[in-house]
Amino acid sequence: MASSNAERQRAYRQRHLKGLDEDVEMLERINAMVHFRAKLNLERLAVHHGMTQRAVLEWVLEEAVAHVLNTLDGPAQDAFLDLKPTLRSNGSGER
Repeated sequence: MASSNAERQRAYRQRHLKGLDEDVEMLERINAMVHFRAKLNLERLAVHHGMTQRAVLEWVLEEAVAHVLNTLDGPAQDAFLDLKPTLRSNGSGER
């Protein structure tokens, strides 16, 4: 008997989400509502670079993290990588 779409999707998620097998990427699901301009910009970047939206999002996040790490000293890098909150001023006194 053929699988339904829901059954195929469930099987895909089981195989890929937080996979422990070295041959399977460890994936996490992100569900977020974003402004339509952000979504449009993601689409534009993907088309422009010939990439999937997922690949663009991963690339942009890696670039942002690299940029932040390059601005921090050793202890601050450790805090950042350990997900410890740090207080950073944006110059206007707001957080």
